[in-house]
Amino acid sequence: MKKLLAIAISSFFVSAGVTAGDTYFIQHVEQAPVIDANENDTAWATADTLTQFTFPWDTKLAPTTEFKAVWDSEAVYFRYRVEDRHVTIGEGERGALDSDRVEIFLAKDTELTKYYTMEIDAKDQIYSAIGTYDTKLQKRTSLIEFEWEGLKTSSKETEHGYLVEGSIPMETLTKMGLWQNKEKTELLCALMRAEFTKTENGIDMGWITWNDPKLPTPNFHNPKPFGECKLVK
Repeated sequence: MKKLLAIAISSFFVSAGVTAGDTYFIQHVEQAPVIDANENDTAWATADTLTQFTFPWDTKLAPTTEFKAVWDSEAVYFRYRVEDRHVTIGEGERGALDSDRVEIFLAKDTELTKYYTMEIDAKDQIYSAIGTYDTKLQKRTSLIEFEWEGLKTSSKETEHGYLVEGSIPMETLTKMGLWQNKEKTELLCALMRAEFTKTENGIDMGWITWNDPKLPTPNFHNPKPFGECKLVK
């Protein structure tokens, strides 16, 4: 019975365009981490460590990317710690978009009829937006800037790269209709990173993901980079 259920779930995600098998378990904590970019916060020791990030559209080895997340009754807390020898920081209106940055996307459904982006750089600049995707046209149809209600973040450069911490209130996830089950323990998520390197000819843009979307060209705004983030105890 369990095997049949697993096959059914896997088939559902494949047919919907989400890559089956990409799941991150968000562990419960009694004491929430403080969002202050403090690498020594003991709450993160409870979290599962995700490091399977690669360059799907390049043959070179991706620099180390580590993602952790935990939750309590108030919020989901996340941390990215990344290796980056030369941190690029953008300025002005496009600050975060011209920077090395980490990214989290959350979707309302597997077809991405509405999804939300969150992109954060080493100077705590944030770009976030609401997007829509058309499965028939197989392309993004809109992207409008917005602010996450109650989002807290803290970033800093480190000796070997940079660190980003953040939290999203449970109430915000509920208001936005992002829970995938009535127990409010499942989210559709995509975990990525933009790695920009300055060269003599400009900026080499590298795109890092937690899975291989198997798309011909770099594209985060697509169902393929999405998987599941599950809250567990």
